[in-house]
Amino acid sequence: MKVYLSVPMIANRALPRATEMARAIADAGHTVTSPWVLGPIEKRDGAAVNIFRRDRDATEASDAIVADVTDPSIGVGMEIMAAYKAGKRIILLAKKGKVTSGMLVHMDAKETVEYEREEDVYLSLLRALSR
Repeated sequence: MKVYLSVPMIANRALPRATEMARAIADAGHTVTSPWVLGPIEKRDGAAVNIFRRDRDATEASDAIVADVTDPSIGVGMEIMAAYKAGKRIILLAKKGKVTSGMLVHMDAKETVEYEREEDVYLSLLRALSR
């Protein structure tokens, strides 16, 4: 399965968590279709990559999205909506006890994976992806 990994890139970036999420996706036998989220933050000049088009197209071309919603991110929200509108499998990762957007809480056709400690992210996500 092709899985789009959606994580905050500017504010609230958690690269170690994103790395563990990508590892869980790969170890479950799937392919991460957004490897750029694990690298350095891109320059935003207009001559570079059209981030909106790249991310929208990659989201729509994937079979599923795994999104870190532990902390707010407008970009992650947009990627989730693109996946929702395209009818993709949606898996949300959130820390237990943290407030999540009401829109996500009430969204149908999603799976929510909660974790208590950062060390739990990998196994919690691996279990969900192995179903």
